[in-house]
Amino acid sequence: MADKMIALRLDKDLYDRIAEDAGRENRSVNNYIVTKLSEAVPTNNLEQRQIVGSIVRGDKINMANDLVEVKGIYYRYDLLANDSVNTQRNYQVIKANGNILTIQELK
Repeated sequence: MADKMIALRLDKDLYDRIAEDAGRENRSVNNYIVTKLSEAVPTNNLEQRQIVGSIVRGDKINMANDLVEVKGIYYRYDLLANDSVNTQRNYQVIKANGNILTIQELK
């Protein structure tokens, strides 16, 4: 997908707050704004409709290949707490970004 460029006008105070937050996260202002907009604007793709919220058994997570099987499809994954996977526990898909799912251990 090709990137689109737009002119964006921000008042100085808002820009300064964005720049400060972006700096704390070691991001460019552009990357920070794109990330925040991506989080705020819902997408209506297959993963958002059918995968987010799914429960996955720990034994369906392949740590060697960084893959998780959800409903018969393999995805790359990020583990929310950056812990190692416990194959005896269940995990929930809390976010989908393309073919990368963010999963969180259920307590």
